[in-house]
Amino acid sequence: NMGCCLKDRDILQLSSWLGEDCHFKLLYKISRDGGSAEKFHELCDNKGPTVTIFYNTDNNVYGGYLSRSWQRSGGWITDGSSFLFQLYSNRKWNPNMFEVKDTESNVYFDEDHGPKFEDLNSFSGIIEKTSDYYEMIKDDLFRNSYYETRDNDAESIANGHNNVTDLEVYLVKEGLRKPWQEPPVWEPQTLESLKKFIGSFEPNEELNVPEVNILLVGQVGAGKSSVVNTINSIWKGEISTRSWAGSSEHSLTTSFTRYKIRDPSTGTYLKFRLCDMRGLEGDMNVKSEDIASLLDGHIPNKYKFNPAAPATKDTPGFVKEPTIKDMIHTVVFVIDGSNVEVMPDEIVKKLKDIKEMLIVRDIPLMVFETKIDKVCSEVDKDVEEVFYSETVKTSVDKVADVIAIPRSHVFPIKNYEKEGSLQTGISILALRALKQALLFSEDFLENQS
Repeated sequence: NMGCCLKDRDILQLSSWLGEDCHFKLLYKISRDGGSAEKFHELCDNKGPTVTIFYNTDNNVYGGYLSRSWQRSGGWITDGSSFLFQLYSNRKWNPNMFEVKDTESNVYFDEDHGPKFEDLNSFSGIIEKTSDYYEMIKDDLFRNSYYETRDNDAESIANGHNNVTDLEVYLVKEGLRKPWQEPPVWEPQTLESLKKFIGSFEPNEELNVPEVNILLVGQVGAGKSSVVNTINSIWKGEISTRSWAGSSEHSLTTSFTRYKIRDPSTGTYLKFRLCDMRGLEGDMNVKSEDIASLLDGHIPNKYKFNPAAPATKDTPGFVKEPTIKDMIHTVVFVIDGSNVEVMPDEIVKKLKDIKEMLIVRDIPLMVFETKIDKVCSEVDKDVEEVFYSETVKTSVDKVADVIAIPRSHVFPIKNYEKEGSLQTGISILALRALKQALLFSEDFLENQS
Protein backbone atom coordinates (compact mmCIF):
# COMPACT_ATOMS: atom_id res chain seq x y z
CA ASN A 1 0.00 0.00 0.00
CA MET A 2 1.35 3.43 -0.98
CA GLY A 3 1.68 5.33 2.33
CA CYS A 4 -1.44 7.46 2.53
CA CYS A 5 -0.14 10.98 2.75
CA LEU A 6 1.35 13.53 0.39
CA LYS A 7 5.07 13.20 -0.22
CA ASP A 8 7.45 16.01 -1.20
CA ARG A 9 7.42 14.82 -4.80
CA ASP A 10 3.60 14.97 -4.89
CA ILE A 11 3.61 18.49 -3.41
CA LEU A 12 6.10 19.72 -6.04
CA GLN A 13 4.06 18.14 -8.83
CA LEU A 14 0.75 19.60 -7.65
CA SER A 15 2.44 22.99 -7.17
CA SER A 16 3.71 22.91 -10.73
CA TRP A 17 0.21 22.16 -12.06
CA LEU A 18 -1.18 24.98 -9.91
CA GLY A 19 1.50 27.33 -11.24
CA GLU A 20 2.91 28.37 -7.87
CA ASP A 21 4.59 27.01 -4.77
CA CYS A 22 1.95 25.67 -2.43
CA HIS A 23 1.69 23.86 0.86
CA PHE A 24 -1.09 21.52 1.82
CA LYS A 25 -2.96 21.15 5.09
CA LEU A 26 -4.87 17.94 5.73
CA LEU A 27 -8.55 18.69 6.44
CA TYR A 28 -10.25 15.33 6.08
CA LYS A 29 -8.99 11.74 6.02
CA ILE A 30 -11.64 9.06 5.70
CA SER A 31 -9.71 6.42 7.70
CA ARG A 32 -9.30 8.88 10.56
CA ASP A 33 -12.52 10.92 10.41
CA GLY A 34 -14.96 8.28 9.18
CA GLY A 35 -16.88 7.94 5.93
CA SER A 36 -19.74 10.37 6.34
CA ALA A 37 -20.73 13.22 4.02
CA GLU A 38 -21.69 15.17 7.15
CA LYS A 39 -18.14 14.89 8.57
CA PHE A 40 -16.57 15.76 5.20
CA HIS A 41 -18.61 18.97 4.99
CA GLU A 42 -17.98 19.86 8.63
CA LEU A 43 -14.20 19.68 8.06
CA CYS A 44 -13.90 20.95 4.47
CA ASP A 45 -16.63 23.51 3.72
CA ASN A 46 -15.79 27.20 3.29
CA LYS A 47 -12.08 26.59 3.71
CA GLY A 48 -10.80 27.56 0.24
CA PRO A 49 -9.29 25.57 -2.66
CA THR A 50 -8.63 21.86 -2.05
CA VAL A 51 -7.18 18.75 -3.57
CA THR A 52 -8.96 15.45 -2.99
CA ILE A 53 -6.76 12.35 -3.22
CA PHE A 54 -7.88 8.76 -3.73
CA TYR A 55 -5.52 5.94 -2.68
CA ASN A 56 -6.72 3.02 -4.77
CA THR A 57 -6.14 -0.55 -3.48
CA ASP A 58 -3.96 -1.31 -6.53
CA ASN A 59 -1.50 1.44 -5.59
CA ASN A 60 -2.97 3.94 -8.01
CA VAL A 61 -3.14 7.47 -6.62
CA TYR A 62 -5.40 10.01 -8.34
CA GLY A 63 -7.69 12.88 -7.48
CA GLY A 64 -9.18 16.26 -8.26
CA TYR A 65 -8.50 19.95 -7.60
CA LEU A 66 -11.30 22.41 -6.77
CA SER A 67 -10.43 26.12 -6.91
CA ARG A 68 -13.48 27.07 -4.84
CA SER A 69 -14.67 26.06 -1.36
CA TRP A 70 -16.76 22.94 -0.88
CA GLN A 71 -20.37 23.70 0.15
CA ARG A 72 -23.35 21.75 1.50
CA SER A 73 -25.66 23.02 -1.21
CA GLY A 74 -25.63 24.46 -4.70
CA GLY A 75 -25.98 21.31 -6.81
CA TRP A 76 -23.93 21.25 -10.01
CA ILE A 77 -21.57 24.20 -10.30
CA THR A 78 -18.94 25.11 -12.86
CA ASP A 79 -15.33 25.43 -11.77
CA GLY A 80 -13.33 26.26 -14.90
CA SER A 81 -10.05 26.05 -12.95
CA SER A 82 -10.69 22.57 -11.57
CA PHE A 83 -8.79 19.56 -12.91
CA LEU A 84 -8.40 15.85 -12.29
CA PHE A 85 -4.99 14.20 -12.01
CA GLN A 86 -3.04 11.00 -11.55
CA LEU A 87 0.15 10.74 -9.45
CA TYR A 88 0.96 7.01 -9.32
CA SER A 89 0.01 4.12 -11.53
CA ASN A 90 0.40 0.64 -9.98
CA ARG A 91 2.89 2.11 -7.51
CA LYS A 92 5.00 3.78 -10.25
CA TRP A 93 5.33 7.56 -10.40
CA ASN A 94 3.22 8.59 -13.38
CA PRO A 95 1.97 12.18 -13.04
CA ASN A 96 -0.81 13.28 -15.41
CA MET A 97 -3.07 16.30 -15.31
CA PHE A 98 -6.53 16.14 -16.88
CA GLU A 99 -7.79 19.64 -17.65
CA VAL A 100 -11.44 20.60 -17.62
CA LYS A 101 -13.11 20.56 -21.03
CA ASP A 102 -15.20 23.45 -22.20
CA THR A 103 -18.23 22.26 -20.29
CA GLU A 104 -20.70 23.51 -17.73
CA SER A 105 -21.39 21.98 -14.33
CA ASN A 106 -18.44 19.79 -13.44
CA VAL A 107 -18.51 19.74 -9.62
CA TYR A 108 -21.41 18.81 -7.32
CA PHE A 109 -22.20 20.47 -4.00
CA ASP A 110 -24.62 18.54 -1.82
CA GLU A 111 -24.86 17.82 1.91
CA ASP A 112 -25.40 14.11 1.26
CA HIS A 113 -22.30 13.76 -0.90
CA GLY A 114 -18.60 13.50 -0.29
CA PRO A 115 -16.31 15.26 -2.80
CA LYS A 116 -17.88 14.80 -6.24
CA PHE A 117 -16.44 15.80 -9.61
CA GLU A 118 -17.84 14.77 -12.99
CA ASP A 119 -15.73 11.75 -14.06
CA LEU A 120 -14.59 11.23 -10.44
CA ASN A 121 -17.10 10.55 -7.69
CA SER A 122 -16.53 9.44 -4.09
CA PHE A 123 -19.47 8.43 -1.89
CA SER A 124 -22.87 9.56 -0.72
CA GLY A 125 -24.36 9.48 2.77
CA ILE A 126 -22.32 7.14 4.92
CA ILE A 127 -19.78 4.65 3.62
CA GLU A 128 -18.38 1.82 5.76
CA LYS A 129 -15.16 -0.05 5.15
CA THR A 130 -15.73 -3.47 3.57
CA SER A 131 -12.87 -5.80 4.59
CA ASP A 132 -9.94 -3.41 4.21
CA TYR A 133 -11.14 -0.82 1.73
CA TYR A 134 -13.90 1.68 0.95
CA GLU A 135 -15.88 0.97 -2.20
CA MET A 136 -16.23 4.40 -3.80
CA ILE A 137 -18.70 5.10 -6.61
CA LYS A 138 -17.16 4.05 -9.93
CA ASP A 139 -19.88 5.22 -12.35
CA ASP A 140 -18.47 7.49 -15.08
CA LEU A 141 -14.94 7.12 -13.65
CA PHE A 142 -12.43 8.94 -15.91
CA ARG A 143 -14.80 8.64 -18.89
CA ASN A 144 -13.24 11.62 -20.71
CA SER A 145 -16.47 13.61 -20.95
CA TYR A 146 -15.86 16.59 -18.64
CA TYR A 147 -12.11 16.31 -18.09
CA GLU A 148 -9.66 15.64 -20.91
CA THR A 149 -8.07 12.25 -20.12
CA ARG A 150 -6.72 11.88 -23.68
CA ASP A 151 -5.91 8.18 -24.21
CA ASN A 152 -6.20 7.37 -20.51
CA ASP A 153 -9.31 5.86 -19.00
CA ALA A 154 -10.59 4.21 -15.79
CA GLU A 155 -8.69 1.03 -16.67
CA SER A 156 -5.29 2.67 -17.19
CA ILE A 157 -5.66 5.16 -14.31
CA ALA A 158 -7.48 3.08 -11.67
CA ASN A 159 -7.45 -0.56 -12.86
CA GLY A 160 -11.13 -0.14 -13.61
CA HIS A 161 -12.36 0.30 -10.02
CA ASN A 162 -12.59 2.95 -7.33
CA ASN A 163 -11.89 0.90 -4.19
CA VAL A 164 -9.63 2.90 -1.91
CA THR A 165 -7.71 2.29 1.31
CA ASP A 166 -7.97 6.01 2.03
CA LEU A 167 -9.26 9.31 0.74
CA GLU A 168 -7.88 12.68 1.82
CA VAL A 169 -8.85 16.30 1.28
CA TYR A 170 -6.13 18.93 1.65
CA LEU A 171 -6.48 22.68 1.82
CA VAL A 172 -4.19 24.31 -0.74
CA LYS A 173 -2.32 27.33 0.61
CA GLU A 174 0.00 29.62 -1.33
CA GLY A 175 3.71 29.67 -0.66
CA LEU A 176 6.12 27.02 0.48
CA ARG A 177 6.76 27.31 4.14
CA LYS A 178 9.46 26.14 6.42
CA PRO A 179 8.72 25.63 10.08
CA TRP A 180 11.08 27.43 12.48
CA GLN A 181 11.14 24.25 14.57
CA GLU A 182 10.27 20.71 13.53
CA PRO A 183 6.57 20.36 14.43
CA PRO A 184 5.25 17.20 16.06
CA VAL A 185 2.89 15.00 14.04
CA TRP A 186 -0.51 16.37 15.07
CA GLU A 187 -2.20 13.00 15.40
CA PRO A 188 -3.91 11.20 18.28
CA GLN A 189 -1.09 8.58 18.16
CA THR A 190 1.46 11.29 19.05
CA LEU A 191 -0.64 12.26 22.04
CA GLU A 192 -0.98 8.61 23.07
CA SER A 193 2.76 7.99 22.91
CA LEU A 194 3.46 11.13 24.99
CA LYS A 195 0.89 9.96 27.56
CA LYS A 196 2.47 6.54 27.56
CA PHE A 197 5.96 7.98 28.17
CA ILE A 198 4.78 10.26 30.98
CA GLY A 199 2.47 7.61 32.46
CA SER A 200 5.28 5.09 32.75
CA PHE A 201 7.98 7.58 33.78
CA GLU A 202 9.78 6.71 37.03
CA PRO A 203 12.88 8.24 38.60
CA ASN A 204 15.83 5.86 38.99
CA GLU A 205 14.92 3.71 42.00
CA GLU A 206 18.46 3.62 43.42
CA LEU A 207 18.06 7.31 44.24
CA ASN A 208 15.08 6.64 46.47
CA VAL A 209 13.17 9.54 44.92
CA PRO A 210 9.49 8.54 44.58
CA GLU A 211 8.64 11.40 42.22
CA VAL A 212 10.36 14.35 40.61
CA ASN A 213 9.61 17.90 41.74
CA ILE A 214 9.03 20.48 39.03
CA LEU A 215 8.75 24.06 40.29
CA LEU A 216 6.63 26.54 38.32
CA VAL A 217 7.78 30.15 38.66
CA GLY A 218 6.22 33.15 36.96
CA GLN A 219 4.70 36.58 37.09
CA VAL A 220 1.16 36.93 38.44
CA GLY A 221 -1.26 36.08 35.61
CA ALA A 222 1.29 34.30 33.40
CA GLY A 223 -0.66 31.05 33.65
CA LYS A 224 1.21 28.93 36.21
CA SER A 225 -1.93 27.55 37.80
CA SER A 226 -3.48 27.04 34.36
CA VAL A 227 -0.51 24.80 33.47
CA VAL A 228 -1.45 22.57 36.42
CA ASN A 229 -5.10 22.59 35.30
CA THR A 230 -4.18 21.84 31.69
CA ILE A 231 -2.02 18.83 32.54
CA ASN A 232 -4.60 17.54 35.00
CA SER A 233 -7.36 17.96 32.40
CA ILE A 234 -5.44 15.95 29.80
CA TRP A 235 -5.22 13.06 32.26
CA LYS A 236 -8.81 13.31 33.44
CA GLY A 237 -10.01 13.42 29.86
CA GLU A 238 -12.03 16.56 30.50
CA ILE A 239 -11.41 20.19 31.41
CA SER A 240 -10.88 20.53 35.14
CA THR A 241 -9.71 23.15 37.61
CA ARG A 242 -7.41 21.92 40.35
CA SER A 243 -5.78 25.15 41.41
CA TRP A 244 -7.12 28.70 41.53
CA ALA A 245 -6.64 30.03 38.03
CA GLY A 246 -7.92 33.35 36.79
CA SER A 247 -6.74 36.89 36.50
CA SER A 248 -6.22 39.08 39.48
CA GLU A 249 -3.64 41.73 40.15
CA HIS A 250 -2.37 39.90 43.19
CA SER A 251 -1.23 36.33 43.24
CA LEU A 252 -4.12 33.87 43.50
CA THR A 253 -1.66 31.23 44.66
CA THR A 254 -0.47 32.45 48.04
CA SER A 255 1.04 29.26 49.37
CA PHE A 256 3.50 26.70 48.12
CA THR A 257 1.50 23.73 46.81
CA ARG A 258 2.66 20.43 45.40
CA TYR A 259 0.13 18.98 42.97
CA LYS A 260 0.05 15.31 42.08
CA ILE A 261 -1.77 14.14 39.00
CA ARG A 262 -3.81 10.97 39.11
CA ASP A 263 -4.01 8.62 36.13
CA PRO A 264 -7.65 7.39 36.10
CA SER A 265 -6.74 4.40 33.92
CA THR A 266 -4.55 2.93 36.68
CA GLY A 267 -5.85 4.81 39.72
CA THR A 268 -2.28 5.68 40.67
CA TYR A 269 -0.45 9.00 40.78
CA LEU A 270 2.02 9.95 38.07
CA LYS A 271 5.62 10.12 39.26
CA PHE A 272 6.03 13.87 39.33
CA ARG A 273 4.74 16.78 41.35
CA LEU A 274 4.02 20.20 39.91
CA CYS A 275 5.03 22.69 42.58
CA ASP A 276 3.22 26.00 42.37
CA MET A 277 4.42 28.98 44.35
CA ARG A 278 3.17 32.48 44.77
CA GLY A 279 3.19 34.51 41.54
CA LEU A 280 5.97 37.08 41.24
CA GLU A 281 4.83 40.69 41.57
CA GLY A 282 6.60 44.02 41.44
CA ASP A 283 6.41 45.07 45.05
CA MET A 284 5.24 42.00 46.97
CA ASN A 285 7.85 39.54 45.91
CA VAL A 286 8.72 36.21 47.40
CA LYS A 287 11.93 36.60 49.37
CA SER A 288 15.08 35.24 47.73
CA GLU A 289 15.83 33.33 50.95
CA ASP A 290 12.47 31.57 50.57
CA ILE A 291 13.26 30.60 47.00
CA ALA A 292 16.65 29.24 48.04
CA SER A 293 14.97 27.25 50.85
CA LEU A 294 12.38 25.99 48.38
CA LEU A 295 15.01 24.80 45.89
CA ASP A 296 16.94 23.02 48.63
CA GLY A 297 13.86 21.20 49.94
CA HIS A 298 13.29 23.01 53.26
CA ILE A 299 9.84 24.46 52.51
CA PRO A 300 6.88 22.27 53.53
CA ASN A 301 3.82 21.73 51.33
CA LYS A 302 1.09 24.35 51.90
CA TYR A 303 3.61 26.84 53.36
CA LYS A 304 2.19 30.38 53.10
CA PHE A 305 4.74 32.88 51.83
CA ASN A 306 5.20 35.94 53.97
CA PRO A 307 6.54 38.87 51.93
CA ALA A 308 7.80 40.46 55.17
CA ALA A 309 9.81 37.55 56.57
CA PRO A 310 11.34 34.43 55.07
CA ALA A 311 10.88 30.92 56.48
CA THR A 312 13.39 29.83 59.13
CA LYS A 313 14.12 26.56 60.88
CA ASP A 314 11.50 27.57 63.46
CA THR A 315 8.76 27.76 60.81
CA PRO A 316 6.26 24.91 61.42
CA GLY A 317 7.01 21.99 59.09
CA PHE A 318 10.38 23.45 58.00
CA VAL A 319 12.43 20.50 56.70
CA LYS A 320 15.71 20.84 58.59
CA GLU A 321 17.64 18.10 56.84
CA PRO A 322 16.20 17.70 53.38
CA THR A 323 17.23 14.80 51.16
CA ILE A 324 17.31 14.71 47.38
CA LYS A 325 13.61 13.76 47.24
CA ASP A 326 12.64 17.06 48.93
CA MET A 327 14.63 19.24 46.53
CA ILE A 328 13.41 20.84 43.31
CA HIS A 329 14.69 18.87 40.32
CA THR A 330 13.73 21.19 37.45
CA VAL A 331 12.45 24.76 37.35
CA VAL A 332 10.01 25.99 34.73
CA PHE A 333 9.62 29.72 34.19
CA VAL A 334 6.05 30.28 33.01
CA ILE A 335 6.09 33.40 30.85
CA ASP A 336 3.16 35.05 29.07
CA GLY A 337 4.32 35.26 25.45
CA SER A 338 1.87 38.06 24.68
CA ASN A 339 3.49 40.54 27.06
CA VAL A 340 7.15 39.56 27.11
CA GLU A 341 7.91 42.97 25.52
CA VAL A 342 6.42 44.78 28.51
CA MET A 343 7.50 42.49 31.32
CA PRO A 344 8.41 44.81 34.23
CA ASP A 345 12.13 45.19 34.90
CA GLU A 346 11.81 44.03 38.49
CA ILE A 347 10.18 40.75 37.32
CA VAL A 348 12.95 40.19 34.76
CA LYS A 349 15.52 40.90 37.47
CA LYS A 350 13.81 38.47 39.85
CA LEU A 351 13.80 35.73 37.20
CA LYS A 352 17.48 36.36 36.51
CA ASP A 353 18.29 36.18 40.22
CA ILE A 354 16.48 32.86 40.45
CA LYS A 355 18.38 31.65 37.38
CA GLU A 356 21.66 32.43 39.18
CA MET A 357 20.52 30.30 42.13
CA LEU A 358 19.78 27.45 39.70
CA ILE A 359 23.20 27.67 38.06
CA VAL A 360 24.92 27.33 41.44
CA ARG A 361 22.83 24.25 42.21
CA ASP A 362 22.98 22.74 38.71
CA ILE A 363 19.17 22.67 38.54
CA PRO A 364 17.89 22.60 34.94
CA LEU A 365 15.79 25.52 33.71
CA MET A 366 13.24 25.67 30.93
CA VAL A 367 10.45 28.03 29.91
CA PHE A 368 6.80 27.33 29.12
CA GLU A 369 5.71 30.25 26.97
CA THR A 370 1.95 30.57 27.46
CA LYS A 371 -0.84 32.47 25.67
CA ILE A 372 0.58 31.85 22.20
CA ASP A 373 -2.99 32.23 20.90
CA LYS A 374 -2.82 35.89 21.95
CA VAL A 375 0.58 36.26 20.26
CA CYS A 376 -0.71 35.15 16.85
CA SER A 377 -4.26 35.16 15.46
CA GLU A 378 -3.45 32.22 13.13
CA VAL A 379 -2.50 30.14 16.18
CA ASP A 380 -5.68 31.28 17.92
CA LYS A 381 -7.65 29.78 15.01
CA ASP A 382 -5.48 26.66 14.81
CA VAL A 383 -2.85 25.80 17.40
CA GLU A 384 -1.10 23.51 14.86
CA GLU A 385 0.17 26.64 13.10
CA VAL A 386 2.46 27.40 16.05
CA PHE A 387 5.77 26.31 14.46
CA TYR A 388 4.98 28.15 11.22
CA SER A 389 4.08 31.43 12.91
CA GLU A 390 6.70 34.16 12.57
CA THR A 391 5.19 36.11 15.46
CA VAL A 392 5.42 33.10 17.78
CA LYS A 393 9.00 32.50 16.64
CA THR A 394 9.85 36.16 17.39
CA SER A 395 8.31 35.93 20.87
CA VAL A 396 10.15 32.66 21.61
CA ASP A 397 13.42 34.28 20.50
CA LYS A 398 12.66 37.26 22.71
CA VAL A 399 12.00 35.05 25.75
CA ALA A 400 15.19 33.05 25.12
CA ASP A 401 17.03 36.35 24.86
CA VAL A 402 15.62 37.94 28.00
CA ILE A 403 16.24 34.86 30.16
CA ALA A 404 19.46 34.01 28.27
CA ILE A 405 18.72 30.32 27.66
CA PRO A 406 18.82 28.28 24.41
CA ARG A 407 15.74 28.67 22.23
CA SER A 408 15.26 24.89 22.32
CA HIS A 409 14.51 25.18 26.05
CA VAL A 410 11.55 27.49 25.42
CA PHE A 411 8.32 25.55 24.83
CA PRO A 412 5.32 27.39 23.39
CA ILE A 413 2.11 26.10 24.96
CA LYS A 414 -1.52 27.04 25.16
CA ASN A 415 -3.38 26.37 28.37
CA TYR A 416 -6.98 25.21 28.39
CA GLU A 417 -8.86 28.37 29.31
CA LYS A 418 -11.86 29.08 27.10
CA GLU A 419 -12.12 25.62 25.51
CA GLY A 420 -15.06 23.43 26.46
CA SER A 421 -13.36 20.20 25.48
CA LEU A 422 -9.89 18.75 24.97
CA GLN A 423 -8.09 19.23 21.65
CA THR A 424 -5.31 17.01 20.37
CA GLY A 425 -3.03 19.90 19.32
CA ILE A 426 -3.23 21.78 22.63
CA SER A 427 -2.63 18.57 24.59
CA ILE A 428 0.38 17.58 22.44
CA LEU A 429 2.07 20.96 23.06
CA ALA A 430 1.57 20.70 26.83
CA LEU A 431 2.80 17.10 27.07
CA ARG A 432 5.85 17.74 24.84
CA ALA A 433 6.86 20.44 27.32
CA LEU A 434 6.14 18.25 30.35
CA LYS A 435 8.11 15.34 28.86
CA GLN A 436 11.14 17.61 28.53
CA ALA A 437 10.78 18.72 32.16
CA LEU A 438 10.82 15.04 33.21
CA LEU A 439 13.92 14.36 31.11
CA PHE A 440 15.68 17.39 32.62
CA SER A 441 14.75 16.19 36.13
CA GLU A 442 16.19 12.78 35.34
CA ASP A 443 19.46 14.42 34.19
CA PHE A 444 19.62 16.39 37.42
CA LEU A 445 19.08 13.28 39.56
CA GLU A 446 21.71 11.32 37.64
CA ASN A 447 24.20 14.13 38.16
CA GLN A 448 23.42 14.18 41.89
CA SER A 449 24.12 10.48 42.20
